[in-house]
Amino acid sequence: MNILNLSLQKSHFHSLLEYSKSGHTVYSNYMQYTNYDESFGIKILTEEENISFATQYQKEEEVVQRVTDLIYKYEIDILQVGMPGLSYLHTHFDDKIKYIGPPEAASKLETNKIYSKNAAIFSGVKVPETIKRGKYGDTDYATNLRFPSVEKPSHIWGPASVFYNEEDARIAREQVLNQMYPRYDKEIEYYIDEYIIDLMEINVFFAISNGSYVITSTHEIIGEGLNKTVEGNIWFHDCYFKPLEPKVDAIVRREASKYLEYIASLGGRYEGTFASAYTPKGEWKFLEMNARPDISNSSPTFMTGDEYLKGLFEDISLFEKAWKNINLQKLVVQAPAGVAYPMHIHDKYNVAYPNNLQIHDSGEYAGSLVGKGHITGTIIADHNIPLEFIKEFEETTSWRFNEEPVR
Repeated sequence: MNILNLSLQKSHFHSLLEYSKSGHTVYSNYMQYTNYDESFGIKILTEEENISFATQYQKEEEVVQRVTDLIYKYEIDILQVGMPGLSYLHTHFDDKIKYIGPPEAASKLETNKIYSKNAAIFSGVKVPETIKRGKYGDTDYATNLRFPSVEKPSHIWGPASVFYNEEDARIAREQVLNQMYPRYDKEIEYYIDEYIIDLMEINVFFAISNGSYVITSTHEIIGEGLNKTVEGNIWFHDCYFKPLEPKVDAIVRREASKYLEYIASLGGRYEGTFASAYTPKGEWKFLEMNARPDISNSSPTFMTGDEYLKGLFEDISLFEKAWKNINLQKLVVQAPAGVAYPMHIHDKYNVAYPNNLQIHDSGEYAGSLVGKGHITGTIIADHNIPLEFIKEFEETTSWRFNEEPVR
């Protein structure tokens, strides 16, 4: 079949990879370098055809026509959409073509965080206390706060920022004056939540189809909060992923299921994620949702492309079966800028390829995001990664795996 993918960054990388391996023809939009994706047979839209991040701010009727033109031009059988601002495409195309993506009601749970928090409360799920709301242009923005606290834009796709002290609040107010992202518009609404001391930050991954859901995996991410600064986010820099203890995992899955029951009832076929907190009191609290795979999209599907499609369109239990005995390991590896990435070691030990790489003209692979003098956050994820793989990685290259920080 011919599949058209419209997603943020590389958030559907592993499903596209499996579609291509299963013999389907995959067309995809792009937001960054494309040669890594193309090396797996994925066809990238031309610059004139591309549905970019900015497309989400164009007129709906114009975008619908552009997507319609692509469907006819490439004789598309399946449309896969993971851009929150284009969730209206579900309304236009779900009854006309096989469609993967959330309906508008589910996507709103990502794009309107206050609405999502209220829906979580309605579902019987705990959330952090909101201590202040308003607009960036309000005269009392980022004043009279207790520190630390967590600020987020309410209705745009933007990152959380931790205000650790009054200096952070001052910088945020200055960013409003200088119209800096995400505080570039004084009319944008924000909210400020309590900061939960000594929390475990937990990600929950799930699939939804035909009114049902499956939780595929969970993990703790350590150190990510330290990267959510008022001056910018550097994703996965110095982070460490850790499996949950069985007792904690059981609580997380039980509480997350309360919200997923409601979300699944909204319809759609897609993978999504929860960001959440597990408190020292043993409580699970919902933080926010992505109605799409996360941008790092680091984990393999553990399904063929055909199985993945069947799981979304016919039998969601295939996701449960695929993940049932998976001992998922996620390792973050970094290196100084300019150091080639050793893809051959993946081939030698049959470890799944990472997302978000690029290929230089020389043919060398390289990490993609540079920050703090390092390639930031290349994540290696697979079932039972061999110790020999890790050892050869560090003994023969300049890449180093992040270690679990002392808490």
